[in-house]
Amino acid sequence: MTSISLIDAAERFGGTLLNPNANFFDLSIDSRNTKPDDLFVALKGSNHDGHSFISSIKNIICGAVVSEPNFSIDIPQWVVEDTSIALGQLATMRRESFKGKVIAITGSSGKTSVKESIYSILATKYRVSKTFKNLNNHLGVPLTLFKNDLASDFWIVEMGASGLGEIEYLCKIAKPDFALINNIQRAHIEGFGSLKNIVKAKSEIYLDLPENGVAIINLDEESSDYWLQLNSNRKCFTFSEHKVNADVHANNIFDYDNGCFEFHLNILDEESSATMGKKVLIDLPGLHHVRNSLAAAAVGLSVGLDIDNICNGLKNATLPQGRFQIIDISNFLKVIDDSYNANPDSFKLAVENLQRRHGFNVVVIGDLAELGDESCQIHNELGDFIKDSDINLLLSHGVMSRYTSTSCGGRHFDKLKDLLSELSETISRNMDSNCVTNILVKGSRSSKMERVVHALLRSYQIPC
Repeated sequence: MTSISLIDAAERFGGTLLNPNANFFDLSIDSRNTKPDDLFVALKGSNHDGHSFISSIKNIICGAVVSEPNFSIDIPQWVVEDTSIALGQLATMRRESFKGKVIAITGSSGKTSVKESIYSILATKYRVSKTFKNLNNHLGVPLTLFKNDLASDFWIVEMGASGLGEIEYLCKIAKPDFALINNIQRAHIEGFGSLKNIVKAKSEIYLDLPENGVAIINLDEESSDYWLQLNSNRKCFTFSEHKVNADVHANNIFDYDNGCFEFHLNILDEESSATMGKKVLIDLPGLHHVRNSLAAAAVGLSVGLDIDNICNGLKNATLPQGRFQIIDISNFLKVIDDSYNANPDSFKLAVENLQRRHGFNVVVIGDLAELGDESCQIHNELGDFIKDSDINLLLSHGVMSRYTSTSCGGRHFDKLKDLLSELSETISRNMDSNCVTNILVKGSRSSKMERVVHALLRSYQIPC
């Protein structure tokens, strides 16, 4: 492994180094998770200040990055103006030690799903590291670069953003060789200001690609022509759900009763211009996973993998909890846990997937956050969408989700326990009539809708 020196960091980026130098292999921003000989980066937030914890871990860390030096502690301290910026600078040095290739992924939804599928595909042949959990923002990406193994052939780095300039900042740190925008949806509108700005912000991922970099482009997005233009001097690989001119496309899509899909994956061979096809079953419920699989397949193709490697990887891909995970509680009760996050378009997609299921279909919605001045309008719009859908019941909990219930004739609950009571009664009625109840749970992270899922699992004695 290659260590990083605080002296080198201070000489390159400025600041003041107190006490002797420190060399380190890993760093931490959380005193609870700090390991011996880590460098501790003291971050300041609205509810915490990492400087307060340095005394408690001074005997295990090799040094600290601070904006307020502690002269009573005899450990190396790199004193900087902004420790979060210093974190990114240290990650830049870590990235420069990596001799493999970096694949960067962004998009409004499905980033983690695509990341996991790419990992599964590339792991059929290569050594691969990936973003840990959801470490994808201005703090998470630097931490990811330190967690990833320098001996890997590829790093897969997920990048999230809630405003202009954030993806550009992350790309300057991670320096991707391959870049992918999975999709564009109305997520974080409050931070971006408009859908046009979302496109602009996500497109930043292509701007810092080197001339020999590779762009992966979704031809099903309205912005695809713009992205192709941005990358006119680079190698591009394209994917589409239906367009046969794409390098990767699907046909013969078939859905099973368990919500999973089988389809023919078609790959265009650049040398012969012939199309190779192979049937693949994705063991992940929801039509959106077909689209995510095509994105991942295009990345696999771009690094030189053949269709067998790609299909084997797709079949073995797995996802963390909360991403349209179907939990079979009993023959009469299925909980679809899509509680990890939500935006208006991903909500509609989840409802469309729910409609494919037989039985009494229930949607439980929490507030969708970061919609700015459009929040009321969009929550009303979602209610209109539910009203026109084949959904039997909508239950809501939160503040803005009340507009959704009002718009579609659903039921709103200020107290979560009352919503859970209504769910219990609905499940009992349907069981008495031998009817399957399918319950989709979805909302933004701030809504904490996983509480509904966990409550259902506890009620029916299923481990959370």
